[in-house]
Amino acid sequence: MKRKLILLVNLLIVSQFTYSQINMEDSTVRTIAYWENKEITSYQITYESFEIIENDTSKWNKIAYVVDMEILDSTATKYDVSWTYRDFVFDLGERDTLYQPYVEKMLTISEGSEVKFRTDEYGSFQEVINWEEISEFYRKAGDTLKSAFGDIPQINQMVDQTFISYRSKNSIETQSIKDVLQFLNFHGGEYKLGEELSGIINSPNVLGKDRLETQVYILLEEIFPEDNDYKIVSFSEANPEQLASETRLVLKTMMPNATEVELDGFMAEVGKLSNTVENVSVIHGWGWPIFSKEVKNVGSDQKIKVEIRTIEIL
Repeated sequence: MKRKLILLVNLLIVSQFTYSQINMEDSTVRTIAYWENKEITSYQITYESFEIIENDTSKWNKIAYVVDMEILDSTATKYDVSWTYRDFVFDLGERDTLYQPYVEKMLTISEGSEVKFRTDEYGSFQEVINWEEISEFYRKAGDTLKSAFGDIPQINQMVDQTFISYRSKNSIETQSIKDVLQFLNFHGGEYKLGEELSGIINSPNVLGKDRLETQVYILLEEIFPEDNDYKIVSFSEANPEQLASETRLVLKTMMPNATEVELDGFMAEVGKLSNTVENVSVIHGWGWPIFSKEVKNVGSDQKIKVEIRTIEIL
């Protein structure tokens, strides 16, 4: 959820602090990054997704991989961080025979890919700093995939749909690094045990940053002083009316020649829209998430897509 927490919680910006983020005297914690320059930490990440249509589940798949996180540069005002992806494994369930080798080839190409991003001094996400390299990497990967499968129209369409989120800085930062954003979800905030924080923030969508009004709730559930870590949860829900208007804009962008009547028909087929995200994390006092699970439900009363991402320190 990026630097939204600063706006949401009206953060206390501290000029001097110690390495202890847990204060048992007033039952508060701060989620601040205390990361050493050139430090490397690895995480196992598992991503599962499926669709629910009238209580029936379809299009289930599961992908797991390892990220090696290295602190490239540490200053008084920022961290530059590298995430290198490796060891992809996947299970696509009962999918068609063409999709299976396509995903296998795509993940093979992605082995060793790297995302470099910058945070502020607290660990709050700022930007992707190698987005041009990422965009070029996946442009070439798309060409390789199309060539490897002999320019099959169905494959070409899957390639274009898969890599559309890598075409620009905005699409990469809002659509392609959701694991990074989940990892940094609570950084930069101060929280009190049992005290629910709530507020409205502006979230990004496919059309740009800060376009979608979202209600957010955050709760520090438990503190474990003996382990120097704590459990914290968040829940967010997008404004349904604004979600509908943004979806209509997306459809208009995808189908510029569609009439208003046709767009009305598409929106009626889509149904009442919803977008919720729930995050449960355990974070160490030095600012390293030990465990994080995020469940995202996006769709309508007609169809819901569920995405579950789990991040665990190795």
